[in-house]
Amino acid sequence: MSESQQKYVVIEVVSANITKNINLLGRMDPYVVVSWLPSVDADAKDKTLVSRTHTDWDAHKTPKWDFTCRGHPHSPGSGEGVELALFEDDGPIGKITSMGSAVANVDDLLGPDPRVGAMTEERELSVIHRKKRILGMQAEQTGTITVRAHLMASGGKGNISDAKFTKVDATRFQSPVKRLGVSGGTAPFFSLVLADPSAEGKSEGHFIGKDLSRAVDEIAFYEELLSVVNSGHSQGLRDLLAFAFEYAGVLRAPEEGVAEDDPNGAMRELLVLRNLRDGCKGLRLLDLKMGEKTASANWHGKSRLRAYKQGLLDKTTNSHVEGYRLEGFDGKPKTLETRDPLLDFEEQKSEKSKKKAGRLLLQHMEGQEIMMHFLDLHLGATADSDADLAEVYSAAELGELVCYEVTKRLANLCAICQNVSVPQKWVGSSVALGYDCGALPPRSRSAEEIKSSVIVNIFDWGRSELNTLEKKQHQTAEEQQDRAKFWGYYKGGVERLGWVAANAYMHRFGNAVAWKAVTLGIYDFDAMSKDDFMAKAVVPVEETEETTISLSKMGGGDAGTLTYSMHWRPCPAGSRLKGTWRVCIKSAKDLPNTDEISVSDPYCCIQAASADGRHSLEAVTRILPNELSPVWEETIDLPIAANADALVEALQGSKTGLGDGDLSQLFPVGNAGGGFLKSSTVSGVNSTRLALTGVGADPGFPEWVERLRA
Repeated sequence: MSESQQKYVVIEVVSANITKNINLLGRMDPYVVVSWLPSVDADAKDKTLVSRTHTDWDAHKTPKWDFTCRGHPHSPGSGEGVELALFEDDGPIGKITSMGSAVANVDDLLGPDPRVGAMTEERELSVIHRKKRILGMQAEQTGTITVRAHLMASGGKGNISDAKFTKVDATRFQSPVKRLGVSGGTAPFFSLVLADPSAEGKSEGHFIGKDLSRAVDEIAFYEELLSVVNSGHSQGLRDLLAFAFEYAGVLRAPEEGVAEDDPNGAMRELLVLRNLRDGCKGLRLLDLKMGEKTASANWHGKSRLRAYKQGLLDKTTNSHVEGYRLEGFDGKPKTLETRDPLLDFEEQKSEKSKKKAGRLLLQHMEGQEIMMHFLDLHLGATADSDADLAEVYSAAELGELVCYEVTKRLANLCAICQNVSVPQKWVGSSVALGYDCGALPPRSRSAEEIKSSVIVNIFDWGRSELNTLEKKQHQTAEEQQDRAKFWGYYKGGVERLGWVAANAYMHRFGNAVAWKAVTLGIYDFDAMSKDDFMAKAVVPVEETEETTISLSKMGGGDAGTLTYSMHWRPCPAGSRLKGTWRVCIKSAKDLPNTDEISVSDPYCCIQAASADGRHSLEAVTRILPNELSPVWEETIDLPIAANADALVEALQGSKTGLGDGDLSQLFPVGNAGGGFLKSSTVSGVNSTRLALTGVGADPGFPEWVERLRA
């Protein structure tokens, strides 16, 4: 049968009526996984995943999806079947539970003498749950699923059939594949090992597998992405999509440790994607969700009510403040790990509450605080007090290379977005920033090699449409206006993130002159309110042996003592840094208690001002709970650049004119940070910084946007 004669069946999952509540507490959140069977009584290992519906959150026993699956080739009279497996989704920190499945003959669903494109009747299928009992398998009916089947002459509008997938040759990888732990999202990942990496010119762990059953809403996007990247005309999309993860296709392979007769099947279908952890000793990775709005009603399964609730979340996070928010942070530094939002609520520290509170903390961080923690390398595997800089890069040098490369690529991404002529609707899509912070790199690695390993990618296409000129011409005026609006949200978030990264480089690594003075401020960390000021001292930047100085309160008066030291450490010849002033914060003693009902949780904030007044660097130590005489023993670097024009080169290489003139106008000192001095983890608005600096709408950012759009 030729491709033009091939018939496809499109399954529409309408709704369900569930008779059994499997949740001990709360309401159920059901979804359905649809699989194709060579016959209704085929083994589970022979089934092929077709699609997964969205989760109908809080729908309990009466979920409604109205979800259209991708088309699957069908031969009438072949006895082929379809399985609809019903699951309860307990979210990213819960457990997914099977509620049973329904199996039907495809020809029966289509009815007698089916016609291409004709609407068929709805069919109600019984959901049967089989459990292993002492005396064998025991079955019970747990509800019904209502479906509709359509016969199509092609995969159907908006659907990609299995026949059009990019199939990955299973012999390329070792078998079986091993399941990995889940981080952040709910999709399981699998370790993929190339069978002959030398022949492919890649490392054996170059790829990773993402369970297609949890990513069916992304597969069409990835396949269209390949088509656009390989095409000769892309309306500016090819350069933009070069930032996406490398995608090789779909692999079908058995899972390690799963028997072939397992009810869920031993075979797995996996999206084969670039493994970001490949070659990393310790990956630090940010997941930044882009856009002022991260939900759209009636778009990719998002109901109006769910979109409304998501909109309320957007308005209370950094999405509303800066056009993006931090959703995930792998490889956190100690300074962030100790910022426990439940520090004052010991009795509420269940694993679930800790994860939720930690996520809220990330979502309310503003850009400069995010970059401060992202670039923090002064503790852990990269602590370099005893390092031989003739053999390894210093932590400050590694941070400079990472920040430079992130700035350069984000500026390039900002510029490329301006050249995309067809607006995209990428709802809830993310930008990934990352690098290997597991060890100091050896001097044998070139700076270019280190920069090339830095991660700046766009990803998460579950609710994204890859719009093209061919599609746009068939859209109504309202549809085109809707896409233009959401593309504006996405571009706005990217522009802001690019400016924040460049601003961080300007103030952390752009000072080629000298640091004049350092303010050592001690603050009490408070999870739900502004961090309380405890004491401070201002010291000059000069060689200082270990010494103990007096701290003062706001408005004067003794507030205990602080012990510190400072010395200059030069970098080797050829380094991008002349060297660093090393400020060692040893300890404090007899600090004032600013908590009314408990003992303060102090940390030290280091704020350095440059001699020319154009740079301001901020860093923090870890938090030490319930302690008025804390001992930190932490060393913070204040870098001096070897090349004052490095930032100009990064910006001009992305867009002509972006790095023109005095960059202190684009990145004023008032924008250098203060994100840790938050007003509230609920408001997400950094009123403390605005009050201290007098800065309103971040001077310099409007000029950045104007230069990008020129």
